[in-house]
Amino acid sequence: MGTRQQRSSTITTSLPPRRIAMAPWMRSIFAVLALSCVAHASAQAQAVRGKVVNQKDDRPVASAAVALVTQAGTVRRMTITDSEGDYSLSVPGAGIYSLRVDAAGFNTLNGIQFRVRQGQNLSFDLRLWELTELAPVVVEAEREPFAPGPLEGFYERQRVGRGHFLTREDLEKQGSSRFTDVLRLVPGVEIVPLRSSYTVRMKNVARITGDCPPVLWVDNVRWGSVDLDGGPDRELFPSDIEGIEIYTPSQVPPEFTSTDALCGVLVVWTKRGP
Repeated sequence: MGTRQQRSSTITTSLPPRRIAMAPWMRSIFAVLALSCVAHASAQAQAVRGKVVNQKDDRPVASAAVALVTQAGTVRRMTITDSEGDYSLSVPGAGIYSLRVDAAGFNTLNGIQFRVRQGQNLSFDLRLWELTELAPVVVEAEREPFAPGPLEGFYERQRVGRGHFLTREDLEKQGSSRFTDVLRLVPGVEIVPLRSSYTVRMKNVARITGDCPPVLWVDNVRWGSVDLDGGPDRELFPSDIEGIEIYTPSQVPPEFTSTDALCGVLVVWTKRGP
């Protein structure tokens, strides 16, 4: 599909500049107006726009309902395409979304998921199949990869729903500077002291052989016990982390299973990658 270009126009004048004396009360009004413009521009920092067309003949589909849907299935924005099939949706914040399109006489389109970063504008042309045709729905789009590299597995396991997941956005909201602090509110996890730092344990895990530390994986490499080298706070820092997966013994996926995973598993993905 072709990239939809944003057009802008500039109005110029040949009149020479003039100094205009401005009273204090006028300066206050202009300051308020300037702040309002900045706030409005910030609110429109990211958007998704494009065109809805008929897959059969590329004709625009007017009056189609286009919805912006969160990972949890909540509709955050909705609009109706115009006579040319064009739509535009403001995105309330950075995150992972999908598009859903409903139009009379066409199959409902549940689009693929995509990530929107702060200040990013994306363009998606959406193609619908008429109900008389039994062909699959096709979505054609140009975008950045959904989850490049090993994080693709992170988001796939998150969709399965086993374990607990913390994303980069979650870590930024917490604002913690210590790795163990970001895990304090995770269900099934407790933070326990070591000699000079802290470490992690899974609650309600039977300690048949005494203390039972979970296994730590970093960037798809098995580091061993989470207590190694004095605890995770010495090696891992929230500002360097893209995602964390926390599994109790019964939740550990096959790719992280080992003989010592009976006490649970922590999987950390850093910005540096493997």
